[in-house]
Amino acid sequence: MTDPRPPRGLGRPKDAEKRRAIVAAAKRLFVKSGYDGVTMEQVAASAGVAKMTVYGHFHDKEALFEAVVRSSADGMIATLAAIHGVDGDMEAALAAFGTAFVGMVLDPEMVSASYRLFDQLSRHPSLAERFHEAGPGRMRVTLAAFLADAANRGTLAIDDTREAAADLLSLWVGDMQQSLAFGLIPPLTPAQIDHRVRRGIQVFLRAYAPV
Repeated sequence: MTDPRPPRGLGRPKDAEKRRAIVAAAKRLFVKSGYDGVTMEQVAASAGVAKMTVYGHFHDKEALFEAVVRSSADGMIATLAAIHGVDGDMEAALAAFGTAFVGMVLDPEMVSASYRLFDQLSRHPSLAERFHEAGPGRMRVTLAAFLADAANRGTLAIDDTREAAADLLSLWVGDMQQSLAFGLIPPLTPAQIDHRVRRGIQVFLRAYAPV
């Protein structure tokens, strides 16, 4: 007699799909309305799932926000690791990572959301810590590890890889977020982003070239 029950684990891909839909919906809402302006009910409605499904994946809004930040960082971290792991081309890996990073942080919608978010994070210390650890802090640590590998191979001369990572990120972004937020400059084109990233890499490589 055939067992009518579905095989164990059959629902897992569907659950993963729902989780991705929840995270994507939450990201759209957080960017549009900020952390304080979003409810779990709104996320559920936007994702097309029940509110209890959202809570089944994320026990509170802080956990959901952390997942959104982590997912945004994952792609850039994977890009850096994948390109470097294939052929060891340091400049290509940095350019790919930098293009993704600059494209995200200097996106006009993201710039507006960031300024709104900074004000809200100042009122939520625990959330600010989770935001940093899941996103900016993790990307900086990953970039620092990448630079440490280059230093160990003698490609770069670096005494503090975390500071070097901060230097490179600063070269890429500079004061552009503020200029965009104040409407002093128009949004950057892909060609301008590429130029900024590659110029920053060249300046960085000259600064940290082995003696």
